[in-house]
Amino acid sequence: MDTDYYVLGDSHLGTEIASRLDALGHAVSVVRLDPDVDDAPSLEGDPPLADVLFDAGVTETSTVVVATPDDGRNLLVAQLVRTRFDVTSVFIVVHTPERSDLVADAGHEPICATTLLADGVVADVRSHLREVDTA
Repeated sequence: MDTDYYVLGDSHLGTEIASRLDALGHAVSVVRLDPDVDDAPSLEGDPPLADVLFDAGVTETSTVVVATPDDGRNLLVAQLVRTRFDVTSVFIVVHTPERSDLVADAGHEPICATTLLADGVVADVRSHLREVDTA
């Protein structure tokens, strides 16, 4: 089966993204420095290296999620993927909310991990408080 999605980067978040895409039936490959983290098909290598991405099979028809723990590195990798491989579907995990506009202005789809996590925590806290109020 050909790869539908590439997740680029070492992080718990990147591993979880790959795992969830796989559970939905998508073919996923992970490019990371430590390929033995879990069962997802992965290629050992540093995502900002064009030859590593070429060996992984990244092409213009790929969907790429860049999910390293560093916003600057994520933008660098996304720019490489866009310019070298002509990939149009590039999603970048952004950790600092203020950088989302920068990523969008560069032509990529930002996904702010901090905002999503904060929204989830607030929703859980509010739900818990409602349960306590009604008890």
